[in-house]
Amino acid sequence: MPWFKRGSSPHQTGLAMIGARPGDAVLVLGSRNAGLAAAVGAVTGLNGRTTIVDPDPAAQARVDAAARTEGALVDVERAPVTSVPVADNTFDVTVVDVRLAAQSEADRRSTIAEAFRTVRPGGRVIVIEGAPRPGLFGARDTTPALGEAAVESLLKAAGGRAVRLLANVDGVAYFETRRA
Repeated sequence: MPWFKRGSSPHQTGLAMIGARPGDAVLVLGSRNAGLAAAVGAVTGLNGRTTIVDPDPAAQARVDAAARTEGALVDVERAPVTSVPVADNTFDVTVVDVRLAAQSEADRRSTIAEAFRTVRPGGRVIVIEGAPRPGLFGARDTTPALGEAAVESLLKAAGGRAVRLLANVDGVAYFETRRA
């Protein structure tokens, strides 16, 4: 029966970096990676809560399809990530999964401020940002990405403590901090 067995999740690294546990309340700002958000919803389960906030009208369909695949329950709010319609101090973990490099400086600060506003004191803020990586034969990936120092500076300016780069895997950088 091994051919019935489902393989490991393609979101294994992202899930490990986010570190959600059953029963956690997790907010994901952006649905750039709807599959990862749905996988988080599968981890938090029925006793937890996973909410995705994204301004894109197509986000609902993308997230719903991913949630069906993962067998997860997730809520989707259509709103800008710079003005999130949830109460303060609500979530155990807030994940920023928008391309910060593509935002204006003011929007970056607002997005990070919203992440800190929505996470409970002592909660974690995770930022998922692209990272430059060399391509085949020395060609570089030209997708815009904020450097490590810029992301860490944003998180520290918002009041993050113990800011650190968790991993840089396959052109994706994961940063973590705690709200004081």
